[in-house]
Amino acid sequence: MAQIVHSKHKSLMLSLAVATVIILSIAVTTVKSQSAAPQSQLNVVIQDVRKAELAGANPEEMQEMVTQLNGILELQNQNSTQNQAAINSALATIDSEASQIQTTAAQRTSVNHLTVYVTGFIGAIIATIATHLAVQFRVKHRIKRTFQMKIIPK
Repeated sequence: MAQIVHSKHKSLMLSLAVATVIILSIAVTTVKSQSAAPQSQLNVVIQDVRKAELAGANPEEMQEMVTQLNGILELQNQNSTQNQAAINSALATIDSEASQIQTTAAQRTSVNHLTVYVTGFIGAIIATIATHLAVQFRVKHRIKRTFQMKIIPK
């Protein structure tokens, strides 16, 4: 009986915790939605840059995009309406560049994986052939030694 009450108590506490998190996330979302228009495009661009990095972009490619993103953040901190056009243009440029780098990096990663698998397959074939030839040589050598033996009567 005590275990049932204890488990109901745990489930009630868990439900209250989940409800609290949901209520707080809704409140935070409504506060953020007021300034979400400029930030949403920046967030999408940052996500695209992150996808390019995960696809296997080189550090040099990433450095250039990160530098441009830092410049955009500096322009946003100045909070000028004149900067908004430059920010939007730069975000569009970085987004297209990130998409292009992501595609290139994904292709490069796929080619590298394919090369590794093909090299492993070829290595396995060579090892199998070498093992087969070594066994054949050993058997042939053993037979040859057997026929070269001299029979000595006792």
